[in-house]
Amino acid sequence: MIKLIIFDLDGVLVDARELHYNALNKALDSIDEKYVISRDEHLSTYDGLSTTKKLNMLTKNKSLPKELHDTVWKLKQKMTMEIIDGFSVDDRIRGIIRSFKSDGYMVACATNSIRETAKLQLIRKGFFEYIDFMY
Repeated sequence: MIKLIIFDLDGVLVDARELHYNALNKALDSIDEKYVISRDEHLSTYDGLSTTKKLNMLTKNKSLPKELHDTVWKLKQKMTMEIIDGFSVDDRIRGIIRSFKSDGYMVACATNSIRETAKLQLIRKGFFEYIDFMY
């Protein structure tokens, strides 16, 4: 019998909602503060969407020039990495994952984040060494 536990990275292992909200807003603010997404806008309209979809909506809703999409996307990735660099180890969740591994379970992590970003989050939180698969 295969024993496997699959964790979702975003919202389970890491509070990715805030990470992506803050990273995108830092990127947008560096272009012009008028493009920044308020908390209410985030919760009612943009939450859970890909960066690309958010940028397209910002073009429609706040007149973000389409030619800035690539710049904002790259800035958002840079800001994301900077925020992740500030993460600290989560000993509680790490202990839970380690316990599953000790009991013979394989552990997988599912995410729609960019692989490099997901891997760095797992490393900074102290989980990566216990993850058998990431998809």
